Amino acid sequence: KWFIETTGIEGFRLDAVKHIDSYFIQTFINDIRTKIKPDLEVFGEYWKSDQTSMKDYLEATQFQFSLVDVTLHMNFFDASHQNRDFDMRTIFDDSLVIDNPEYAVTFVENHDTQSGQALESRVEDWFKPLAYGLILLRQQGTPCLFYGDYYGIQGEFGQPSFKEVIDKMAELRQNYVFGKQVDYFTHSNCIGWTCLGDEEYNSCLAVVLTNGDQGWKHMEVGEIYAGKTFVDYLGNCEQEVVIGDDGWGDFLVESASISAWVPKIEEAN
Repeated sequence: KWFIETTGIEGFRLDAVKHIDSYFIQTFINDIRTKIKPDLEVFGEYWKSDQTSMKDYLEATQFQFSLVDVTLHMNFFDASHQNRDFDMRTIFDDSLVIDNPEYAVTFVENHDTQSGQALESRVEDWFKPLAYGLILLRQQGTPCLFYGDYYGIQGEFGQPSFKEVIDKMAELRQNYVFGKQVDYFTHSNCIGWTCLGDEEYNSCLAVVLTNGDQGWKHMEVGEIYAGKTFVDYLGNCEQEVVIGDDGWGDFLVESASISAWVPKIEEAN
């Protein structure tokens, strides 16, 4: 109580929860919310990638808090190392964000998975923009950013900063990731989806990514956008896309890249 009231924290991460008695931890969190802070945000690091174990743990703790999506991270790791041989249609297979999206904390990398650490499973740099798009530009799950990916890391196990692309995706998430989400996971290398907006956020987003060659994805944004021009907010494609009379468009993507298409500013509704 003293710590929460003194620091004013909104919540915390529980480390290595699989080593903590499930009855104790769910009682502990419930007690804090009942007596101190009802809206306390909590998620746990439960380092197992089989969904049966994670579901059992969520049930044992009475769904008091979310868990990090280890399986999704490992899918990102595999995809980044297998390059175009990885089937992108399976990127969410067996992940917590598919089975229990409201209890999934999605992440690309963390302090345990970076180079030189005990659970090293570093996602290759070329794939990180794609991976962050898969957690930031979709509605399911609660995305968590890794400090090292945002600011970069120096030293023996250094890595570059992805601040610029993460900032753009965060802006897109704040303003465009709303409404009906439609997936177009129809090709082993090139996948896409649309977020069609709602009454409060009259916006539209079309995302395309590929681990293979330059390509495109035929997707619907609605007849309301017929004749309108879409541009890649991430700046990876210089071309523009004009929506057909039927509300469909061919959204482009460069090789091993991601593009996030939005209505051109002067034409936005």
